[in-house]
Amino acid sequence: MRTKRYFSPETKLEVVRRYAAGEGPGALAGEYGIRDTLVHQWVKAYKERGGQGLQGPGRPSREAVAAALLPTGVEESATHSLQAAQRRIALLEQKIAQQGLEIDFFKLALRHFETSPPPAVRPGATAPTPSSGRKRNRKAD
Repeated sequence: MRTKRYFSPETKLEVVRRYAAGEGPGALAGEYGIRDTLVHQWVKAYKERGGQGLQGPGRPSREAVAAALLPTGVEESATHSLQAAQRRIALLEQKIAQQGLEIDFFKLALRHFETSPPPAVRPGATAPTPSSGRKRNRKAD
């Protein structure tokens, strides 16, 4: 079983800077022993939230998201309330973006299956023969 590795915000920032300088994500991923998709995630997080986007180990847990969405029940100042609302809006926007990606994926998959020929018509397979239209002989009981 593989253990999770955590990278410091400084290391993530170094990878983002090198990527911005023109190094390829594959080369960076190989050097750091990570997937190239993680390089893209760090770059995206940096573009969206700057250095704050590179803080922490990664995606927040479900419990953390739920805690951010639920009211605390404590009297909050107007500034704190505004910040809480902005956090909630950001989390909901992330959720909407994720759902949009999933919808696009499933639309593409559906389009693929709608345009591909049925299994029996693919090259090398035998196609089903149409019915001759004759009725079967059945014994009368």
